[in-house]
Amino acid sequence: MSGEPVIPTFCETGAGLLLCVVDLIHQSVPKSVWDMQRLKESFGNRTVPMILADGDVMAFGPCPDRTLVASAVLRQHGIRPTIVYHERRVPGFGPSTAHIAMEIDLGGRTWMMDFGSRETRLIEGGYYYNPDVEETLALERFDLMDMDLDLMDITPNNIFGLVATENIDMERKFEHYAKQARKFSKHIIEDRLALDKSHSVYYEL
Repeated sequence: MSGEPVIPTFCETGAGLLLCVVDLIHQSVPKSVWDMQRLKESFGNRTVPMILADGDVMAFGPCPDRTLVASAVLRQHGIRPTIVYHERRVPGFGPSTAHIAMEIDLGGRTWMMDFGSRETRLIEGGYYYNPDVEETLALERFDLMDMDLDLMDITPNNIFGLVATENIDMERKFEHYAKQARKFSKHIIEDRLALDKSHSVYYEL
């Protein structure tokens, strides 16, 4: 049908395929800084076609949109990623927040694909975090394709609505994002890729 997004299929396999997916996400939906009006209207409320049509994601919280698009691309290759929902609180770093990432099994190996605000991580192994730094409020894993959901027709907020607790106050989150936007560094819109834990800016976390 005219106007529908074309989800590309790559020839690579294994880690090479995952690198192609990450590169596609970085190229197709770069990070940008949004004003409060767009935050309230668009954050978490766009489907894959809408995200691709707009051509960007919110710099301070890119994981919902980028994970949804990457999931659609992986599905095109017959890969079923496990979505990791991590609701957490970092003392002294603003209100409680929700983060999503993916665990991907390929050829007997597991990879974490995580589109964070400071960098993207494509690291062999499962999803990890430092419990000494992050207080976990909820940690769930699920397969969207087991839930009779059309990846092209759902939004990140549809996903969050399945697992989110009452700890997330979106008005406080929007205010936090708006505060970050007023004093952001240009580095926040750059894309950095970490392929090893020790080279990650999140290593100490």
